[in-house]
Amino acid sequence: MRLCLFSLVALLACGTAAKPRDTADATDQPLSEAALELVSATRMRMLVDELADDTMGGRVPGSPGHEAALNILLDEMADIGLEPVGLEGEYLYPYPATDVSNFNQIDRDGNITAAQAEVAYDLVGRIPGSDPALADEHILVMAHHDHLGVEVDGRVFNGAFDNATGCVAALELARVLMAHPPARSVLILLTDEEESGLDGARVWLDDPTIPRAQIRYGLSVDPIGRPSLPDYWPLILIGTEHSPELDASWRAAARYSDVPVHFLNRSLVPVFASDQDELYKLDPPIPGFWFVNPGFSFYHTTEDTAETIDYRVMKADVRFLANAITETARAQEDWTFVNETEPDTRSAVDVRDLLSGLLTSGVLRSSEREYLDGVIADLDDAIEAEDLSRLGDLQAFTFGVAWFVMFELGSAHPGPVPPPFPEEEPTPNSVEATRGHREPVLRISWPLDVLPDSHSPQIRASSR
Repeated sequence: MRLCLFSLVALLACGTAAKPRDTADATDQPLSEAALELVSATRMRMLVDELADDTMGGRVPGSPGHEAALNILLDEMADIGLEPVGLEGEYLYPYPATDVSNFNQIDRDGNITAAQAEVAYDLVGRIPGSDPALADEHILVMAHHDHLGVEVDGRVFNGAFDNATGCVAALELARVLMAHPPARSVLILLTDEEESGLDGARVWLDDPTIPRAQIRYGLSVDPIGRPSLPDYWPLILIGTEHSPELDASWRAAARYSDVPVHFLNRSLVPVFASDQDELYKLDPPIPGFWFVNPGFSFYHTTEDTAETIDYRVMKADVRFLANAITETARAQEDWTFVNETEPDTRSAVDVRDLLSGLLTSGVLRSSEREYLDGVIADLDDAIEAEDLSRLGDLQAFTFGVAWFVMFELGSAHPGPVPPPFPEEEPTPNSVEATRGHREPVLRISWPLDVLPDSHSPQIRASSR
């Protein structure tokens, strides 16, 4: 996830949060429990461990660690069996890189230098839809694979939470959906250069490898894998309000979640950015939203390491995504796009519900409970009067609430590191049963500093 440095005082404004619905009975789920058992915490942990290892050097574009991470992801996509939808029959979608010299890299000689990249790489794979009448329509799942490189002293921005976990969750989701294809097709787009300005998402959406009109909606998984509190694990969807139909679909699907689901208004979250924002800038725009867990205490620091990830949360995330995407993939309604959305009393109601959920935690200190009780009282007053101006400066009010929820609570109550790991019986779909028996598969087939002819006629491609 990218942090926009402008407008920092408006970190997060009042959004639309939803109380979690009653958990659906297993027989009511779009996917069976047997299908959802494909979700493996063991496999996800091992892949995050690889992508967020110090040897990846923070995955800054153009670096050796970036290339190594790309090849790991390419192997995973091929192992899952995704249909390549990049250029020249591969998963790769190369494009001219933007300037990344404000980041540091570990170069091939082991020295710390300014990052340099001539070419950046999106990765694109497809799960073909099972309904012939709907298979030409696509749901787009995005997650960025790049990160921030290293500090000048060599400390690594490992980027486990941001956003190795998002890539891994997208691939774990793909594994489930490849085994149980939804009605519509699903595109997995792992983007590059998100940290430098959402460039990978923008470039692919400007010149996609499928007709853009076939994309019905999209979502960005970024970042996930850490709870708000050790005993309270909400997930948040940001931006569904841009489509009333999409909002209704995903609110209904919240009943399939094992953890609380909340919804925030995207127009009031001006500082942070992620790939779904590029959907809104298209002509015509494409509905979409942002899927996130709010445990941000290690965000964009060298402490964002693999050992801090909670795979109980990740399993809940992927299970929910698999059910919700399966359900919406067979929906018949159109998903329209609404550009302007304004916060209203409902926003205050839903924020109050989110904060009330935090109060169910058993780890809160008395001072934290007093703060939450005071904020809830202010919200109650605004709700009763149907007047958000009673909250005073809305941006200042919501900045304080957001900072408390996203950063302060996690810092005060980090829980054990590493968190408890879900118990899993060894299964045929485990990492140990697959990775060690792979044949060498698709690798980057042209130099990292050269574009293929199909994407840049001015530069002649060569193979390696």
